Amino acid sequence: MQFLEEEILEITETTWQSMLGLDIRPGSLPASMGPVDGYFTGKVEISGAWTGAVLLHGSRQLAQAAADMIFSHEPGGGSEQDSLDAMYELTNIIGGNIKSLLPEPCQLSLPTVEATTDDHLRVLGMERMSELVFDCQDQPLFVSVWQRL
Repeated sequence: MQFLEEEILEITETTWQSMLGLDIRPGSLPASMGPVDGYFTGKVEISGAWTGAVLLHGSRQLAQAAADMIFSHEPGGGSEQDSLDAMYELTNIIGGNIKSLLPEPCQLSLPTVEATTDDHLRVLGMERMSELVFDCQDQPLFVSVWQRL
């Protein structure tokens, strides 16, 4: 799975560092994500000349750290809604930047963010084209791109 991996790596690192000021680095992809409890999933769909989706899976702790930076909270001072809002913004920005690399015309849906379930680890009717994992503050962030079959 080499689909846009270098570009996804650069987009994610740049977004994370410029928006949050947090160090993020590529991690090694585990055999599975493990238990999904304690994770949020952000998803945007892309339609048009290319049809698919971009997903971000991040721990609640990582979403909280992002919310603290975005909303200028004291560490751990934000609400769960702030964490969801932070994942929403990050999903939208990363998904939009990935969309810009795809054949035109393409449209980006509004993001959705919710607690991760096993159903989020696969997207029905789509094939995973790329998946990268990052490490930020000892927490994983998974970024995957899926294409409609």
